[in-house]
Amino acid sequence: MIERGSEWRRWDLHVHTPGTAMNDQFKGDWDSYLAAVEAEEDVKVIGVTDYMSVTNYSRLLALKKSGRLANIELLIPNIEFRVTPETSKAKAINLHLLIDPADPNHEAEILKALGRLVFKLDGVKYGCVPADLMAMGYKHNPVIKDDGAALRHGTEQFKIGFADFRAWLDDEQWLKANALVAVANSGQDGVSGLPLDGGFAAVREQILKAAHIVFSGNPVDRLFYLGEAGAEKLKALARLGGRKPCMHGSDAHELAKLFKPDQDRFCWIKADCTFEGLRQTLFEPADRVAIGALPPVLHDEARVIDTIFVRDPSSWFGQTSLPLNQGLVAVIGQKGSGKSALAEVIASTAGSWSDSEATGFLSRSEHHLDGVEVELLWADGHTTREKIGENESDSQQVRYLSQRFVERLCAEDHVGAALVQEVESVIFAALDPTETLNASNFAELRAMHTEHLRQERERLAGRLQQLIRELAHFRERAAKVPDLKARIDTLKAEDAGLRQQLPVINDPEQTALNAQIAATRDSLVQLQAQSASDKQRLVRIDAVEAELKSRAAEMQRWHAGMVERLREIGIGDEELQLFEPVFRGDVQKPVARIRGIVETSIAQREGALEMPAAGTIRAVAADLTRLSALATADKALRDRIDAIQKRLSAIAVEVHRIGEDIARIESVERKRAQEVPVERRETYTKVFENLAAEAAILQKLYGPVRQRLETGGHQEQSLEFYIRWDVDTAAWIARGRALFDQRRETPVDLEAVAKRDLSPAWRSGNPEKIAAAITDFVEPFLAGFKNDAIHLRTGVGASDVLDWLFSTGHIRLTYGLRYNGVDLEKLSPGTKGIVLLILYLGMDTDDSRPLIIDQPEENLDSESIFDLLVHYFRAAKKRRQIILITHNPNLVVNTDAEQVVVATCGRQADGLPMISYIAGSLESNEGGDGIRSKVCRILEGGERAFHAREQRYALSGVPAPLPL
Repeated sequence: MIERGSEWRRWDLHVHTPGTAMNDQFKGDWDSYLAAVEAEEDVKVIGVTDYMSVTNYSRLLALKKSGRLANIELLIPNIEFRVTPETSKAKAINLHLLIDPADPNHEAEILKALGRLVFKLDGVKYGCVPADLMAMGYKHNPVIKDDGAALRHGTEQFKIGFADFRAWLDDEQWLKANALVAVANSGQDGVSGLPLDGGFAAVREQILKAAHIVFSGNPVDRLFYLGEAGAEKLKALARLGGRKPCMHGSDAHELAKLFKPDQDRFCWIKADCTFEGLRQTLFEPADRVAIGALPPVLHDEARVIDTIFVRDPSSWFGQTSLPLNQGLVAVIGQKGSGKSALAEVIASTAGSWSDSEATGFLSRSEHHLDGVEVELLWADGHTTREKIGENESDSQQVRYLSQRFVERLCAEDHVGAALVQEVESVIFAALDPTETLNASNFAELRAMHTEHLRQERERLAGRLQQLIRELAHFRERAAKVPDLKARIDTLKAEDAGLRQQLPVINDPEQTALNAQIAATRDSLVQLQAQSASDKQRLVRIDAVEAELKSRAAEMQRWHAGMVERLREIGIGDEELQLFEPVFRGDVQKPVARIRGIVETSIAQREGALEMPAAGTIRAVAADLTRLSALATADKALRDRIDAIQKRLSAIAVEVHRIGEDIARIESVERKRAQEVPVERRETYTKVFENLAAEAAILQKLYGPVRQRLETGGHQEQSLEFYIRWDVDTAAWIARGRALFDQRRETPVDLEAVAKRDLSPAWRSGNPEKIAAAITDFVEPFLAGFKNDAIHLRTGVGASDVLDWLFSTGHIRLTYGLRYNGVDLEKLSPGTKGIVLLILYLGMDTDDSRPLIIDQPEENLDSESIFDLLVHYFRAAKKRRQIILITHNPNLVVNTDAEQVVVATCGRQADGLPMISYIAGSLESNEGGDGIRSKVCRILEGGERAFHAREQRYALSGVPAPLPL
C-alpha cells in the first residue's frame, strides 16, 4: 500500500436527494440524479442529507454497493435537525449530525438512536423515525390523506429544544462516539440569528460549544471561527468553544444546484476520503479546510518532489515507486529499516549529499549498489536522475540536514562556530539579492564591508605604538637635560682649571707662537665640527631620499591595486589619472640640490689636496703643523701645552654641541612632546570610532534577521541578535601587573580602578567616554614616572607601560545570536538543536527547496519537541515540502504529518537487505492495521501522542472548549 497521504479533495457535505423530506424539487427523478452525480469529476465525498432520516442515504449507499457512483469515494450520512430556540427570522436552528459509515451496522445503529429521540404531542411520544414522523403528521393535521405528505408534515413539526437534543446525544454512546455535530451559521436558520447578548446568548454559546463544525462559506465567518479576526473576537471565540473548521456545501434541493454552491464556494479538505479524514480537520481547521473555487496552492511545484523511482537490479530497493505528499512527509521505521537510506538517496540524487558523511548509508553500502538508478519526478514535470555513486553534481536541489550534520553542529561543535556559520548562511539567504554585493557567503560579504575598517584599525594601532615610542624618546631626552647642563658646568670648570695649568713661558716670541698655535687649533676644531655637522646632514639626506623612493614605490603599488577597483565601480581611463598618488613635482630635485650644497660646503671647507685655500681644514692643519715645528721649547713642555690646548678645543666643541642639544630639547622637542599626548588620545579615540563604525555596519547586515526575529512568534523572539563590546579586563590587568615590581605598590589600585572606571567605559562603546577614562587613568602613571613612584621590573621601560595602557587588543566586537539570553556557543546540545530547527523551519522562509531532516530529535527531549518545535514544522510545511526521518511520535502526530512513510527491511536469499516502503495518511487506519496503528506500534509513545493530541483538542464525543 503506497498512498500519497492527505491531499486536497473536494467534499460536498450538504447534498439532498430525490425524496428529501422538505423542499424536494428533484421530482422523484432518481435516474437523472444518479447521472448528474456520476458526471461529477471533482467531488469525492458526499454528505447525503435529509431531515431526521437516513432513508435516502441508505438507498444511495445500496446503489453505490451495486456498482453505481464509482466516482464518489465516500458517502456520509448527514442528518439535519431543527432545534429551538428560533432565530430572529422565526426559523429553528439547523443542526447536523455527520455520522461515520465505517461500522457495517451503522444504519441500524442510527435508526435505533433516532427512535429514542422523541417529540411529545398531546401526551404521545413520537420517535424520530419515518413511521412515527408520519403518524405525528397525521395526528397534527388530520386532513392529510397522503403518507408522503404526513411524513413531510411530521418532519416539519419535529422541533425539539437544544437542551433535549444535547441530552439525547449524550445518552447515545455509539452515536456520540461516531458522529460530528455541525451547525449552520447563517442568519436565517443558523446560530448567527441568535443575539450575542440578551436572553438567548447563553443558548447560542452552548450550541456552538457542542458543535465540531460550522456550516458556512462566508470568509468573515471563517476568519472568526479560526481565531484570525483580532484579539477581541478571539476572546469571544473562546467562550464559543474555540477554533472550528468552517465547511460549505451546495445544500442542493434540485439538479441545477447539485454541487454548485453560490459564488463557487467549494469545500476542499486535505485528508483521506474517510470519516477519519474528516475528523482530522478538527485538529487543523485552518490548514485542512479551504473554501474557494480552487484548492490552495502553497508550494513551488518546481521544488516539490512528486515521486521517487528506484530501479535496483540488486533488489536492495526492488522496483520502488514512492509518491510523496507536498507537505510534511514523516518517514518512520525500526532501527536499520531504511529510513536514513531514503533520505540519503534523495539528497544524493538532488546534488545535496556530501561524501564526508562517512557513517551514512551510502558511504557504507555504495559498493553494493552498482547500477541502482534513482529518478526524482518533480511536481512541475521535470526529472532528476542519477546512478548511485556517479553523481558529482553540487546542484543543491534540496536542503539536507543529515543526522551527522545535526550532531556535528549540536553535540560536537563545542564553541558553536559551525552553528553560527549556519545561522549566517540563513541570514545571507534572507538578504535582498541587491544587498549581497555578489558575495558567495555572509563571511565574504561582511569582509567586504569591514575589511577597510580592520586595516585602518591595524594602522591606528601601529600609529599608537609610534607615538608612544616618540614620546618615550622625548621624555628620556628631557630627563637628561639636568645632566646635560651639569655636564656643561663640569666642562666649563675643567676649561677654567686647564687654562690655569697652561705653563708660563718667559720668552715673548714663544708665548706669541703658543697663542697663535692655540688659535689655529681652535679654528681647526671648529672647522672639523662644522664638517661633521654637514656629514651628519648628508646622512639625514640619505634617509630622506631612501624614504622618498620607498614611498614612491608604495604609492605605485597602491595605485596599481586601486586601478582595477576604480574601473569596477565605473571610473573611466580619463579620470583614473586623478587618483594617481604622485608628488606635486620632482621631489628628488630639491633634495639633490641641498645635497649638492652640503657636499660643496664640505669640499670647500676641507680644501684641495694640493695648495688648499686659506681657511680650509687642510690649510689650517698645515699651518698648525708648521707653527708647531717653530716651537723651540723643550719637548716635555711643548707636549704639555699641546695636550691642554687640544682638550680646551674639545671642551669648547662639546659645550657648543650640548648647548644646541639642550636648545633643541627645550624648544622643538618640548613642543612636539606636548603635541604627542593630544595626537595619542585622538588616535586612541579613532580606534573605538572605527569599532563603532564596524558595529553600525554589522547592525545593518543583521537587520533582516533582527526584524524577522522581532516580528516572529514566541520562539523567534527568544532568539535575538546582539553586538557586544567584549572586554577582557582581567587579561588587561594581568598584563599590566606583569610590568611592575610586585614588592612595591603601583601608583593606583589597578583592579579596582580598571573595573570601576575603565571597564564600563570600554563596554559602553562610546569613543569619547573611553578616551576620557583612559586619560584619567594614565595621569597617575605619568606622574609616577616624574617622581620615581613607579617601580618596574628589570628590563621594563616607560614605553612598555604606555604600550599596555593604550593597548586595545582586549576589546573586540562580538556579534551573533542568543537564545533566551544565552550565546549560541554556550547552549547545551539539545538547545542548539532547537535553535537549528527554528533556524531552518522558522527563519529560512526564503528557501522553498524541499527540506530533508534526518532524526533531529537525537539531541532533543520530547517535551522540547512538543512545546517548541511542533509549531515550526506546521508553519514550514505550508511553504516547503519537508521529508522528516524520525522515531519521535510527537514529530509525526502533533505536526499533523500529511503522509507517513513506513520503512521495513527484510533479507534476501543471499542475506543482503531488501528495503521496502508503504505510505499513507496519518488518519488512515482501515481494518485496524493502517498507518495510525503502525505509528503506535513502531514509535514508542505513539499512542500517547495521539491521546495527547486528542486531549489537547478535547474532541472525544461532544467537545469541551478547544484551546486557543
